[in-house]
Amino acid sequence: MTPKTQARVPDLRERRRQETRLEISEAALTLFERQGFAATTVDEIARTAGVSSSTFFRCFATKEESVWGPDRELESDIVEWLRSVPQEDINLSGIEAFYERSLQRLLTGSETTRERILRTRRLIASDDHLRAAAFTADALAMCRITTSVAERLRGLRSESFARLLVESAGVVSRIAFDTWVRRIERGEDADLVEIYRTIRTDLREIVVT
Repeated sequence: MTPKTQARVPDLRERRRQETRLEISEAALTLFERQGFAATTVDEIARTAGVSSSTFFRCFATKEESVWGPDRELESDIVEWLRSVPQEDINLSGIEAFYERSLQRLLTGSETTRERILRTRRLIASDDHLRAAAFTADALAMCRITTSVAERLRGLRSESFARLLVESAGVVSRIAFDTWVRRIERGEDADLVEIYRTIRTDLREIVVT
């Protein structure tokens, strides 16, 4: 039986750090939307967020990272999930179920969270530099997650299995997000979880044909 995963409750210092990251990210998004990514400096972002430049760099390594930083908690969540389940449950069905739960939690958080995700995705789609940086960041995250999966499955599955598992699940999530944003931009009703399920089914059909 799969053990239940207890959500880690952040302490006061961690909550404050998360709040600061969100405030900086909001300031960055607003400035990037208003005057463009290239024309905005870290000093401007920090000043708008009401923090120092050194605080900015304690929260984000780069200006690019401030765009998507608050949405990058999936990696640590996956590592926690890997530690909480038996090896035999680390498979495509298991990781897909994890992604679906993450999407549901993301969208049931608040309207503010949903709107910030949409703004982030729009901004990345509209700026070639940000889009390239996002692809690079995604690729690096997939490599780190693959390493974690491979280590957890050592002795049971190959490294190539781990990579296929992580990248297959990851590409479905990315396509689902892109499809969700496009539909909303067209004024259509769009349920991210349902879109994810449909694309997941499409992947299954491709694999078996």
